[in-house]
Amino acid sequence: MSKSINENSVSLVIPAFNEAERIKPFLSSIVDHLEQHSGSILEVLVVDDGSSDDTVDVTNSFAGKIPVRVLVHSVNQGKGAAVQTGVKAAVGDIVIFMDADGATPITELENMTKALADADIAIGNRWLPGSKTERHSLLRQLSGLVYRKYMSLFGLGKIDTMCGFKGYKKEVANDLFANLIEKRWLFDTEVAYKAVRGNYSITNFPISWESKDGSKLDTVTLIKSALQIWPLIRKINRTK
Repeated sequence: MSKSINENSVSLVIPAFNEAERIKPFLSSIVDHLEQHSGSILEVLVVDDGSSDDTVDVTNSFAGKIPVRVLVHSVNQGKGAAVQTGVKAAVGDIVIFMDADGATPITELENMTKALADADIAIGNRWLPGSKTERHSLLRQLSGLVYRKYMSLFGLGKIDTMCGFKGYKKEVANDLFANLIEKRWLFDTEVAYKAVRGNYSITNFPISWESKDGSKLDTVTLIKSALQIWPLIRKINRTK
């Protein structure tokens, strides 16, 4: 029998770099969620990755409304480094990370915890039947298709590696993030590849997702990142 959401100990990790405007409505949605699902989140760890705006102040304004802690990088290190910091600081039995823009709504949290009841890792997948995506441009859809075909060369074609909604059993997260090579955009690919290589059980499930204005990952960055995957895979394979 799958566990219900209230039976899980969830550490929610939110990496943030100059997200003062976008993180506020997302944190507000977490307030609303906890009013309906009290106790479903043990802690919210916002990892500020060297922001120059008011991300920290905005996040701290939610203290007392949600169980939030802010972890600060004095300089920008990359999204992967921010998630790694959150994983290391998390105390919950389950570690879930979500993007600060709220592209995946907090209402998907219950689907994530249900998926993790029977798997080591659960990954939201925007391409599965049943997923609902909004404002996803034709160019992004096309680049996503090409990217997935490319990822299949490394055994990752069924995983939406670039989706910012992933969950792990805590001991699994500790293992996969312990010696992270890629500290920026490709950390998702590294972690997924290590998970497959380590024979961890992975569940993919459909989600609701909306493209938000202000994304820092544009198509050009996506292409440049894709060209770095093979060298990254070679580095991973050289490690034990």
